[in-house]
Amino acid sequence: MTAEPITPAPATTVERPPGLELEIEQPKKGYRYNQDPFHLVQFIKDHAEPWRAQLMGKCLDIGCGVGILPLLLSRTLADTQFTGIEIQAELARLASANVKHNQLSERINIINADYRDSIHDSSVSGRFQWVICNPPYYPMASGRTNLCPQKCIARHEQCSDLNSLAQAATYFLCGKGLFITLFPAERLLELTSHLKAAKLEPKHLQFIHPENSDRATMLLLAARKNGAPGIIIDKPLII
Repeated sequence: MTAEPITPAPATTVERPPGLELEIEQPKKGYRYNQDPFHLVQFIKDHAEPWRAQLMGKCLDIGCGVGILPLLLSRTLADTQFTGIEIQAELARLASANVKHNQLSERINIINADYRDSIHDSSVSGRFQWVICNPPYYPMASGRTNLCPQKCIARHEQCSDLNSLAQAATYFLCGKGLFITLFPAERLLELTSHLKAAKLEPKHLQFIHPENSDRATMLLLAARKNGAPGIIIDKPLII
């Protein structure tokens, strides 16, 4: 069934990702998704066979924003159940509306909460086979802080940091579960040190390079809970 077109509210716009029967409403002037979720989805699709056991299980998206990652992945992974957790009430509201509008309520559940509070909830310990996250990239003391509160929370480590993220991910994951993320390449060592401290062993790594540049700007990484040492470095992604 084709969904009825969304009539956006004045403060939002509706995006239609090319080649997908999806309509995604997001803030017009607040935090808006970019190409990063699409790179993360392609990374997951490229490793669908070796990760089959995890990808068929339950997935948690930490900091889901307007729900872009579960919405995109639901078109690739037909049997996977997704949960998105988002601290910002307006973004969580839009994510829930997007799930309902795209007729995915039976596949995707959105929760408006701080993921850091959930690590005290024993009912979610080890519940997920894989956890995904497109986290804030910048420490609070790094660069200019955005004057838009919604953008600031999404881009700077105001309500999240690598330590809390890694500890929460390992809490949510079952044994041998996967944590999959996208992050600035310059923070690779910081990222992997926090993951390893939380018993998340980096297993797959792909650097993202701008076209005509030999310097990576971003990275895609998958880590396995309680995994054995050893990492596969994929061919760089040129964008």
